[in-house]
Amino acid sequence: MLALIVVGRGPDWNDLALARACRQLFGSSRLVRAQDLSAYVGPDGIKLWHGPGELMVPEACFIRSLGHGTHEQLVARKAVLRAAEELGSLLINPIQALERARDKFSALLALRRAGFMVPRTYLTELSPVAYRLSSSMGKFVFKPITGSLGFGSMLFEDRDLAFNILRMLETHGYPLYLQEFLGEGGRELRIFMLAGEVVASAEKISPPGSWKKNVAQGARMIRAEVPAELEEMCKKAVQELGLLYAGLDVIEVDGQFIALEVNAAPNWKGLQECTGLDIGYLLASKVLEQLRS
Repeated sequence: MLALIVVGRGPDWNDLALARACRQLFGSSRLVRAQDLSAYVGPDGIKLWHGPGELMVPEACFIRSLGHGTHEQLVARKAVLRAAEELGSLLINPIQALERARDKFSALLALRRAGFMVPRTYLTELSPVAYRLSSSMGKFVFKPITGSLGFGSMLFEDRDLAFNILRMLETHGYPLYLQEFLGEGGRELRIFMLAGEVVASAEKISPPGSWKKNVAQGARMIRAEVPAELEEMCKKAVQELGLLYAGLDVIEVDGQFIALEVNAAPNWKGLQECTGLDIGYLLASKVLEQLRS
């Protein structure tokens, strides 16, 4: 059996850990860049290539990243992966679910439907509108609408400073996604969900002098338990989004759980270090179990 691990520019620690687990469980695994995959469809069927070589149909295809590219390039990469799905590959996570979770605003809508409270969040392409709407918030954060790992996120207290930066972002074609900053209000949890169950959870601790709580930005994690009420809400959220596995970021403020965002291809190095769980192995095992059933 073959498992593909699809990455963007190159594999990171999490991708390599997953590849090792898949090699152990499936017998064969291959790390591939999304842009290096090609497909064919015609009267004689569907075929796949990795680079110049024809690719046997993988039983499982873990989509960790589609990489950077133009809209057309990303559409093409998703189309190639849909060809693999037509041939019988199990896509983890499914393309449609990835698209919904990748878009932070659509993911918030789904989280709200699942019963979560969500922060006040505005989405516009007009900097004057963003300036006016931000007056309802004290501190607020600009986030790239499809960003990850905290890269490009900016915290603002001064609306006029924010306006100058948002106006520049508008000229470069960036949507303006502004979210109320709740980071000082309570503890923030990362919850790793797999097949509708909580596999691991931890409190995120920002590094000294920083507001960001991303491990990629120097934050650390401390093992934490998830209350039963929150676990049920997380189950509903991943079901609503159609995700086999996901990382949910939830902040607890005055006893209420507020969902910040969901990641459909989460990293787990920090969680693994603080829990001792081999999360890549657990993920690969669950997918193999589903294939065999």
